[in-house]
Amino acid sequence: MDEIHSLSSQLTLLFFDHDHHWLHVIIHLILVVTPLTLLMLAVTYIYRVINRELVERKNRSSNSKVCSLNLPGRITLFIKKYTYKKQIYIALGALLILPVTYATLELPKQIINNALDGDSYDQSTTFLSLSQINFLFFLCGLYLISLAVNGGLKFILNFYKGSISEGLIKRLRLMIFSLHRRSDKDKRSEHLAPVILQEVEPICAFSGDSVAVPLIQGGTVFTIITFMLLQNVALGAAVIALLPVQLIVIPIFQRRINALVYERLQEVRVLNEQIVKEKDNKINAGQRLIRLSFNKLYFLRLKLFKTKFIMKSLNNFIMNLTPFFFYTVGGYLVIEGKLSLGALVASLASYKDLASAIRELFKYYQTLQDARTRYSAMINYTRSIETPF
Repeated sequence: MDEIHSLSSQLTLLFFDHDHHWLHVIIHLILVVTPLTLLMLAVTYIYRVINRELVERKNRSSNSKVCSLNLPGRITLFIKKYTYKKQIYIALGALLILPVTYATLELPKQIINNALDGDSYDQSTTFLSLSQINFLFFLCGLYLISLAVNGGLKFILNFYKGSISEGLIKRLRLMIFSLHRRSDKDKRSEHLAPVILQEVEPICAFSGDSVAVPLIQGGTVFTIITFMLLQNVALGAAVIALLPVQLIVIPIFQRRINALVYERLQEVRVLNEQIVKEKDNKINAGQRLIRLSFNKLYFLRLKLFKTKFIMKSLNNFIMNLTPFFFYTVGGYLVIEGKLSLGALVASLASYKDLASAIRELFKYYQTLQDARTRYSAMINYTRSIETPF
């Protein structure tokens, strides 16, 4: 602990030339605690991935029954099997967005520091020796072009990934329907309608985002953090100061949501079966079971709402705490003359895009977990109705 304390003091003096107690605490958090926590989380994640792969291999070797649709056991492998060529184009398009994103961050800083600051403006150093007003219009034109290119690329990618999702939805529905038609009449399930209409769509809708979202939003996060680090190392490190808290809290709530989603899927199938068989049962008994199923679905939905909104509220609170470090660290650097006002303003403006990208990544994680749960339930359904060979 003494060595960490000494390191924090040295870093404080390196970046700020002063060892104020409040700066010392912030440096401890953003340059010592945060990296160590992220390293621990990375090691834990790698261990879980390796352990899960070993368990899945053991289960595959012990369970010789394979779905006759030849569907992979994991949703990521299922998406790769049928859409990997199209995902390559998505990846290339996502990579094209990154330099344009950086341009939209850098140009506002250049406009404030170089075009609007009349005292430091030097016409001889500008492109084609433009006057201050012409140079301002030139930079604003570049900024407008970068915004248009960024918007156009995102529109193309969104449309293309939508077509990927719809194509996979159609394919999987046809596959399940064909399996249902080939199965024995006594094994045909009443659950076909909810599976083929309701459960297939969320699974395949994720396929369009499976590569695009991590590359676009993850790339946006990386680009913005790189931009902030180039302005000032301490300011860039402050951006990820609270990221470990999110990486710990979000998965805890997500595991609870996954369990509730799976339970709700099973209950929907039970309800569908009760409605189909209600005419064969006594009216009172059939209605009683249906009412019980309605009540269970109602309370499951309330539990889902409660868990999701608690997780969302905590995440929003953590995201809104980050500007505190901007105003504290960045404001101090501006006063000390170690950071330009334009760089601070550009960093504050870019943080909105950073916060949006991080939210999209956490939303992607939640969608991935939901799709995994639904895909696992669908695999179990197809195995239950297939005809043995």
